[in-house]
Amino acid sequence: MFVLTEGGRRHELAGEAVGELAADGRGGALAIVGGHSLYRRNSEGEWSCVATSELQLECSVAVGDVIYVGTEDAHLLRIHGSGEVERLAGFDAAPGRESCYAGSVLVDGQLLGPPLAMRSMTATSDGGVLLANVHVGGISRSTDGSETWQPTIDVESDVHEVRARTPHVRAS
Repeated sequence: MFVLTEGGRRHELAGEAVGELAADGRGGALAIVGGHSLYRRNSEGEWSCVATSELQLECSVAVGDVIYVGTEDAHLLRIHGSGEVERLAGFDAAPGRESCYAGSVLVDGQLLGPPLAMRSMTATSDGGVLLANVHVGGISRSTDGSETWQPTIDVESDVHEVRARTPHVRAS
């Protein structure tokens, strides 16, 4: 990954597989590194590992001191300021979750297809609403700090990205 500064271009996290990038809400960035680690780059340009997981990490959003991370198998993790990683049962229990699918085909008796993955997440500017989209599983919304989740659109909707921009939410 290359970072552009007034002084030029700098190679950071050299030799690492860097996945999704997101703002950390503090003037820095979050990066999924090696598929299983979440790193934070502070405003001075220093990287540190925030948390690791045995699950494959896909996307993240920061809300205050909490970071939410979506996984390849469509689960949601909450990372506290202490680095504690918690899987959110409320997201797994959201209405319609049992109907989520990634699309697959049976070939010579073997089921092939992409993993059921969380594609994107976002939060409103005040952190009061969290949105998460699963491929294919629509968009789920939480208004209580991620304890409970409700569907916003039909689970069959194949959303590829959800973003919150004051005052609108956009899905594509």
